[in-house]
Amino acid sequence: MNLNKICSKVIEFSFYALFIIVPLILTPYNYELFEFNKMLTVYFLTVIIASAWIIKMIVNKKILISRTPFDIPLVLFLLSQILSTVFSIDVHTSLWGYYSRFHGGLISTICYLTLYFAFVSNNISVKKSLKVILSTAVIVSLYAIAEHFGIDKTIWVQDVQSRVFSTLGQPNWLAAYLIALVPLSRWLAPIFLLTIYFTKSQSGLGATLITLFLIFVFFLVKKRLLKIILIAALLTGGSYYLLSSPLAVNNQKTLQLINEENLTRLGGSSSLLIRRVVWQGAFDVWKHYPVFGSGVETFAYSYYNFRPAAHNLLSEWDFLYNKAHNEYVNYLATTGAFGLGTYLLFIFWVLIWILSRPYSLNAIALLLGFISILITNFFGFSVVPVALFFFLFPAFAVNFQTPRLTISKNSNYSLNKWQSLFIITILFLNLYSLIFIINLWRADKIFNLGHNLLNANQIPRAAQTLKQAVDLSPNEPLFRNDYSESLAKLAYLYSGQISNPQVSTEAAKLSGLYLKEAISQSDQVIQANPVHLNYWKSRIKVFLLLSSLDTKYTQNVVESLQKAIYLAPTDAKLYYNLGLIYEQINQTQLAKQALQQALELKPNYDIKLP
Repeated sequence: MNLNKICSKVIEFSFYALFIIVPLILTPYNYELFEFNKMLTVYFLTVIIASAWIIKMIVNKKILISRTPFDIPLVLFLLSQILSTVFSIDVHTSLWGYYSRFHGGLISTICYLTLYFAFVSNNISVKKSLKVILSTAVIVSLYAIAEHFGIDKTIWVQDVQSRVFSTLGQPNWLAAYLIALVPLSRWLAPIFLLTIYFTKSQSGLGATLITLFLIFVFFLVKKRLLKIILIAALLTGGSYYLLSSPLAVNNQKTLQLINEENLTRLGGSSSLLIRRVVWQGAFDVWKHYPVFGSGVETFAYSYYNFRPAAHNLLSEWDFLYNKAHNEYVNYLATTGAFGLGTYLLFIFWVLIWILSRPYSLNAIALLLGFISILITNFFGFSVVPVALFFFLFPAFAVNFQTPRLTISKNSNYSLNKWQSLFIITILFLNLYSLIFIINLWRADKIFNLGHNLLNANQIPRAAQTLKQAVDLSPNEPLFRNDYSESLAKLAYLYSGQISNPQVSTEAAKLSGLYLKEAISQSDQVIQANPVHLNYWKSRIKVFLLLSSLDTKYTQNVVESLQKAIYLAPTDAKLYYNLGLIYEQINQTQLAKQALQQALELKPNYDIKLP
C-alpha cells in the first residue's frame, strides 16, 4: 500500500469536492440555508485535507510546506486576526464568526490559509481545478437562469424572478462569485454575464463593466500599458474609497442628504446613503479600538455602541447590521489598523507580484478575477465561495508561475512504530473533528426546528426541541437564548391553569420551575455574551412576560432596557419602550423623559408624550 499516494489522492479530490460542493450546497433544514452549510463544508474538507497532508509529512519524514511569495503578508494577516480575537469584546464570536454569517471568524481564516498552503504544497493541478470550478459555475448559472423564468418562484419569499440568487442565497453574492470567473471562462462568459445581468446587482454590474474593460485592454494593448492602466485604476479606486469612506463622512452633510431624500424619494432609503451612515459608525468604532479593532466579526455588537443618530431616519433604522457592507471598513472596525493594514498588504503584494512576473495569460486572468473580488467587496462583504477564490486565486497563480515542491515517488515506505502511532493519532483527531462538525450541523438543524416552533407558538414542543439543541451545543448562546424565551412562555402558560382546582398545585409548581429556569438560562446567555444587543432585547421580553406573573420582575425589565440603552445609546425604540414601561408603573416624569429622548433621536417617531 502506497500511503503517500493515497494521501495525495485524498487531498486532490477533496479540493475538487470543495470546488463543487461549496457553491452548490444548501438545505431547507438550517437556520441559515446557504452560508452555514457552505462554511461547514469548508471546515469538513479542510480537516480531511490537513489530516492527509500531515500523514504525508509523517510518511516522508519531512515538512512538506512550500515557500510562496505571499508567506509574509499571510502570516501577518493571521497574526492580526489572532490578536484581534484575543482582545475581542466577544471571543466566542471572533473564533466562530457571527451566527448566521459564520464566514470571517478566526477558525474560517485558519481554514482558508490551510487550504492555500495545502494547495501550493501538494502539486494540485490548477487546470483541473479550474475545469471543476467552471463546470460547477455553469450549473449554478443555469439554475439561476431557470430561476429567472420561474422554476422555483413559489419556494422563496423573495421575488427570485426579478433578482436571481441560485444556490448562493443572495443576488450580490451570486454576482460576485461569477464575476471572479468571467476572465477565466472564455466561451462560458456569455452564460455567466447573462446570469449576472439577471441578479440586477448594482455592485455586480459595476464590477463586471470594470472587469470587461480590463479584459478588453489586456487583449488590445501591451503588458506594460496594462500595468499602467491597472495601477491607475487602483489609485483611482483608492482615492474614491478615501473620498467616500468614513474618513470623508460629515454628520451634518449626512443629515441633510437623509432629509432631502426623505422628502423626494419613494420607498426605502438608497443603499448608498445607508452605507454612508453605517460606515460613519464603523469609523467611530475604529477610533475607539484603533489597533486591533473591537474583535473579529463583532460588528453587530460594536456598531450599536457608536451607531449614528442619523440611522434612525433611514428606512432600515430598525434592522440589525452585522457587517459594515464594505469589507475594508468592516476589517477596520473589527480588526483595527493592524488587521486592515495586513489585509491590504496581502492584496497589494498579490497584485504587484503577478504584474512583475513574465507574461502569462492564465496569471493575468486570475489577477482580473482577483480584482473583481476587490471591487465587489467594496460595496458589500465576502461570503464563503468568494473567500475561497480570494485566498486560492493567488495559490493558483503561484502554481502556474513557480516550481512546485517535489516528493519522492518511492512506494516502499517502511513505517516505524512512532510513525504508526502518530498516524493513528492523526486519524483519531480527524474522526473527532469530523464528528464535531457533523454535530454542529445537527445542533443547528434542531435549533432551527425549535426556533420555528417557538414562532408558531407551539411552546411545549419548542422548549423540548430547543433543550436538545442546547444539550448538543451548550456553548452557543443563541440556542440558549431561544430556550430561555420558550421557558418563560411555558411558565406563563402553566400560570393560566392555576385557577383550575384539579391541576392548580401541579401547574403552580411547573410554572415556578420554568420561571426560575428561564431566568437561569437568560443569565447564562448574558454571561456568555454581554455585548449582544439582541440578547438584551430577548431578556427584556423574558422579564416582560414574567412580570405579568409577578410585578417584582418589572424592575428587571427596566434594568435590562437601561443596559440595552448603554450598549445602543442612539436606539430610539429602546427609549420608547422604556417610556412605556415607566408609564405602566406610573412613573410619569421618567416616562416623559424617555419618550422625549426617543423623539430627539427620531423626530419622525409617532409618539404622544404623557
